[in-house]
Amino acid sequence: MLPYLHILIRVEEDGSLHALGAFTNKEKLTAYQKETGLDENKVRLDFYNGPFEEGLEVVYAGHQRWNMDRFQLGGYFTSEGEAWNLVTQDGYVRVLRIDFTYAEEKAFEQQALELYTKLQKRWRLSSFKNLVAAEGSEKARANITLRFYEDALESLKPKTQRDTRALYAFAVLAMLLPLAIYFYASSGPDYAENVPRVSWLPEHTSDISYYRSRQVDVYEFNIRPDDFKRWAEQKGMEVKRLTSQETLSRYRAYIPTPESESAEPVVPDGAATLQQFKEWQAKISITSQSGMVAVGSDKSIAIYDIRTKKAYFEKLLNF
Repeated sequence: MLPYLHILIRVEEDGSLHALGAFTNKEKLTAYQKETGLDENKVRLDFYNGPFEEGLEVVYAGHQRWNMDRFQLGGYFTSEGEAWNLVTQDGYVRVLRIDFTYAEEKAFEQQALELYTKLQKRWRLSSFKNLVAAEGSEKARANITLRFYEDALESLKPKTQRDTRALYAFAVLAMLLPLAIYFYASSGPDYAENVPRVSWLPEHTSDISYYRSRQVDVYEFNIRPDDFKRWAEQKGMEVKRLTSQETLSRYRAYIPTPESESAEPVVPDGAATLQQFKEWQAKISITSQSGMVAVGSDKSIAIYDIRTKKAYFEKLLNF
């Protein structure tokens, strides 16, 4: 049995308190603090009294909003439900995985934010940038990470009938997991970067990058404007001049993250600057407001961006 847990807390300049991690001994807490680079005057130590079973994996820290945009700790809990009984929606709950390192936590957070970005367009969710503006960086990141850990996504429930069908489809896929694993192993996605030519695009295309699966078909390539129009029309797509801003996901939103980048967080510790967010967003999506747009009857969409002189194509599975 564990008599108590050590809790590491970050102290903001405005007096806000944010729980960072839970540990079974002081040595692990100190190692985590050292990884964060936080000075002694920027942290506070606390205890969560037990006793706890040796196999306990996580605890939950409830944060209550007070005095405008500041947060104070409302307590620690062994279940998410207990935490939300105390914390109102103005506050937030952070999942604390016991004895995890700072690097492991940032990698876990990165996975959660990448998944949220993929779901954002499909379910018409608020962008991460808008969440940060409305709720603050700590609350926005904690909420997304919590939902990712619980694998429930209750707070991200879709609002439209079409998106509700998507949620039902996910539930069915979960029940068919064994078959899905076998299917994926035998027919996994196909992806590549910067290849000179592929058999399924015209010869006058070049520098092709793509991710193709049964659920997602996303690719981009160099092409001249006239050739783009001809290619899109041959696919049965209606081509028009782009008169409003259009955003599509890029292949990099789906391909596995390279080993060299896996340890880098999506956003640095603390609030992301606008420039950092734009750089990250540009890697996984393209936003264009000048060029051509082509729309297919199967809900596929392609744009030709004058700025990059490239075509971008996206087709997502329509549940």
